[in-house]
Amino acid sequence: MRVLLAGWFSFDEVIATVGDELGADVVAGWLTDAGVDHDVAWAPYLQRGVDWRDVDPAGYTHLVFVSGPLADRPLLRELTAAFAGARRWAVNVSVVQESARGLFHRVWERDAAGLARPDLAVEGPDPDAPVLAVAFTPAQGEYGERSQAERVRGAIEEWLADRALPWFELDMDLYEKPHARRPAQVEALVRRADVLVSMRLHALVLGLKHGRPVVACDPIAGGAKVTAQAAALDWPLVLPAEEVTAEALDAALQRALSGALDGRVRAAAGRGREGNARARAWFAEQLAG
Repeated sequence: MRVLLAGWFSFDEVIATVGDELGADVVAGWLTDAGVDHDVAWAPYLQRGVDWRDVDPAGYTHLVFVSGPLADRPLLRELTAAFAGARRWAVNVSVVQESARGLFHRVWERDAAGLARPDLAVEGPDPDAPVLAVAFTPAQGEYGERSQAERVRGAIEEWLADRALPWFELDMDLYEKPHARRPAQVEALVRRADVLVSMRLHALVLGLKHGRPVVACDPIAGGAKVTAQAAALDWPLVLPAEEVTAEALDAALQRALSGALDGRVRAAAGRGREGNARARAWFAEQLAG
């Protein structure tokens, strides 16, 4: 017995969802536990697994189509016709056209007329990966040729993608059409990240304020306000614009997650509060004078 797992993730012509892949992972786990040999057919754009159009259908006893809508569509007809000699099952599918059932020998519906079952994505291991909040900065014309914001941003984005790191963008602007953005919204997001990667001064400050280690990436050649603020807070994890590479980001993230800088995070926040106290005292003197 040898199984080819397929789904909407098997076609270049459509874009599948994360849920489709999770469903395939669950079924692949079932097959592994049962000792059944299997391959997963991924679309060429995903650059992994096998391409169902290139394999020999005679090498598979079963075709298992996992997740998504089950409808009488040309792509599904092409796939099932190519594996006409195999036993064909559809698992965890939404039956949107009853006629599509005829393409398969057996169907386990996720939902159909008068029927609803839990989706397979509810199963599976919990991912153990740090969540990063990433604050990019736009080009900063005031620094002229020293601004390397575009290159630094590109290096960070490529690193995030290559390492498949879970992240969200921390937008620091006050307004995003058609709604205003409030500081409390940004700070709440900071608190839900494990690590911040920041090209911006205030994301560096807010990360340390809320006890999160920050990988500060100065977008200005030779250093500017990000580097200066890190120095003011005595925060050591700063990458100069010229040194923002995948390898440097790997090392910085590992250090941020190691726990070795926990004391420095607390100390930086304390140093910030002390600096604010001095600024307040100066301001009071100016008012009195």
